[in-house]
Amino acid sequence: MAVKKKRAFQEIASKGLKTIILEHDSWMKPYMPKTVWYREDRLLAMLDTFGTVFVKPDKGGGGVGIIRVKKVADELVECKSLKHHKIVPKDKVIALIDTYLKPNKRYLIQQGIRLATINGRPFDIRLMLQRIDHKWELTGLAAKLAAPGKIVTNFCKGGKPYTAKDAVAKVFPNNVSKKMEELKKLAYRVAHVLSNRFKGLRELGIDAGLDINGNIWVFEVNTRPTYGMFRELKNLQMYNNIRRIRKLIV
Repeated sequence: MAVKKKRAFQEIASKGLKTIILEHDSWMKPYMPKTVWYREDRLLAMLDTFGTVFVKPDKGGGGVGIIRVKKVADELVECKSLKHHKIVPKDKVIALIDTYLKPNKRYLIQQGIRLATINGRPFDIRLMLQRIDHKWELTGLAAKLAAPGKIVTNFCKGGKPYTAKDAVAKVFPNNVSKKMEELKKLAYRVAHVLSNRFKGLRELGIDAGLDINGNIWVFEVNTRPTYGMFRELKNLQMYNNIRRIRKLIV
């Protein structure tokens, strides 16, 4: 019996490229935080507009290299990363950030979103999609609660996996079904838009969040997502299904 050959598996490393493609889709655009390529004047302008922004490496994962830049007073700015935490006068913030950035990397500036919280801990939601042939399947859906004091929710940086529906129910108890359906619809739209451009995509890990008003935002899309966080949920059905499909497509 002939063994069925696996299709090509494509990965897109650039966060900026994926963001640009999603922003060009009129349906997706309202879900996308303002994101631009890093430039000093843009950082100051976005900081004035939004109060909080994130500086992110264009390539990389695990929250490494991300800096939260936040106005804490009229002329004081807090810069916080996984390794550093300083408050400086506004006119010194660019010089400080320059010491954090690696000269051989490109960076993005993303609008800061005030996420909904559980027990004071911000959370976002990972939506995992996979496909063996042409049809995408939403195989994983779980919340990630940021570890105390952390600026990222990543599981590898102490983020706590949490059942997505329970997380949404804690902050928006009257809109659980509506928000869950919106998240799922959003996930399939992301898959549709990106796979129209990149035919070899087989997996997507979408990081989305709900702000304090219940609006949904897409922060990042990974094309080779890790899935260990699903093993930490009480129900292992999603983890086992993701693992089974991963073996078929990688």
